[in-house]
Amino acid sequence: MAESSSWPSHYRWMIPILLLAFLLRIAFLDAQGLWWDEAFSFSISIADLPSLMENTVHDRVHPPLYYTLMHFWLILGHEEYLLRFFSVLWGMISVSIMYIAASVVGGKRLGVLSALLLAVSPLNVWYSQEVRMYSLTTMLVLAASVAFLRLLRDDALVNWVAFGLLSLLSLYSNYLHLFIALGQAVFLVSLRRRYPAKLTKWFCCMVVVGVLFLPWILAVLTTGGFYSASISWISPARMSDLFWTLYTLGVGLTTDPRNPLYLTAALIALSLIGYGLTSLRQRPRDEQERIAAVSIWLVLPLLLTFLISLDWPLPQKRSIYIDRFFNPLLPAFLILVGVGIQRAVSARRAISSLALTVLVIAIGSSMRNLYYDNSYVRDQWREAVAHVNASGQPGDLMLVRPHDYAPLYYYKLEGVDWLTVPYLGSTSEYDDFLSNEVARVMSDGGTLWTMIVSENANAHRFVQGDEQRLMERVRKDELRQSLLAHYQLQDERVYKRVYLASYGSRR
Repeated sequence: MAESSSWPSHYRWMIPILLLAFLLRIAFLDAQGLWWDEAFSFSISIADLPSLMENTVHDRVHPPLYYTLMHFWLILGHEEYLLRFFSVLWGMISVSIMYIAASVVGGKRLGVLSALLLAVSPLNVWYSQEVRMYSLTTMLVLAASVAFLRLLRDDALVNWVAFGLLSLLSLYSNYLHLFIALGQAVFLVSLRRRYPAKLTKWFCCMVVVGVLFLPWILAVLTTGGFYSASISWISPARMSDLFWTLYTLGVGLTTDPRNPLYLTAALIALSLIGYGLTSLRQRPRDEQERIAAVSIWLVLPLLLTFLISLDWPLPQKRSIYIDRFFNPLLPAFLILVGVGIQRAVSARRAISSLALTVLVIAIGSSMRNLYYDNSYVRDQWREAVAHVNASGQPGDLMLVRPHDYAPLYYYKLEGVDWLTVPYLGSTSEYDDFLSNEVARVMSDGGTLWTMIVSENANAHRFVQGDEQRLMERVRKDELRQSLLAHYQLQDERVYKRVYLASYGSRR
């Protein structure tokens, strides 16, 4: 049956795929509390719009589109389920657009297969359940890429308008789109003899998009620049990071990278991409070009971010290499995997069946870990605050570090009074702080509370070693050392990446 006459049956496959995607994304949606970044999203979005813009400019890590949309979404409520459902919606839309994108690349069968891969992608499910912009950025980059691929076939004005608008929205959602747009330029330049008019029109369109994005760039540059962005904790990139990024795109965050099953599955996904690309010359010219465009979409932004983030001996050097920034590359990765699956199934049925079985088991195991394995839960601020609210008494005092305000504010720490702890340089300075500031506001017989948090700073968000990193940070914490020297330790509890301690009478 011809492709054009068989599309209704392919389209009907999207109904169960979208239902599966929806069920995976709403399952246990509020089973975990918000971690710091999610609480930060809430604290930015709940402000009035002028304050929202000012705070986003000074944060400098992300453009303002997500926070602005979330600001209006908060009219519906502030519960964890509602906050995360905002990302669920973008994840669902991404699965729908994935069908369109892959269909443009290689036909409707590839569209259905790629949509299924995104629907069950552990990485996409994870970020479709997080109060951050990554689900939105994936959808916008995917939609802009569909518009770009369609322009190769249809030069209609409406397609250029759609491409420009989606590119602008994507830029206001994530800076990585700059590299994705650069990849589009590389693609058009390499085929300039075939698409001479399109290259000129693309350049003009991008000039308009750039002018409309310029106010945001100027706002950041005139208030301190990107060097002041709060990303100094990101480590320089290493060569092995490229593999581990592709690994997480394939099997997700909720895996143990030391497990042979997950490593094998990731290698199978990469092998399928390579196997699919070796068949390019056997395909029609238009399809070759579209697969090449998708390959550039995946490879160029990843390599440029990697090169920028190497440990260069340069002043004001900052690394930006962290996997969650690469979410917009996931659709390209999965489309290429789909291309490889199609070729493998048609050419090597026995081997492909075995390979796909391993891949399905690994993805299923990763999804199980996401829902049921406590090793992969987000930071447990909710549980820590609930304990303080239940156990705190009038006259108690919580010593709060400035960077901990967002989750404590969201979870309404009300059981005790707060006192902000400044960033000091030595234990002796904390001794003075306890003797002066704390003694001045602390009531007799009250309890002092503190939290020490160890964020997961691994570029790939692997959780192995989290508890050891937390306890090492606890051991070195200078405020804790000063508290132990002056007060009796009453109780200490460890939640996921959150250490909570209470101190009683003075020594």
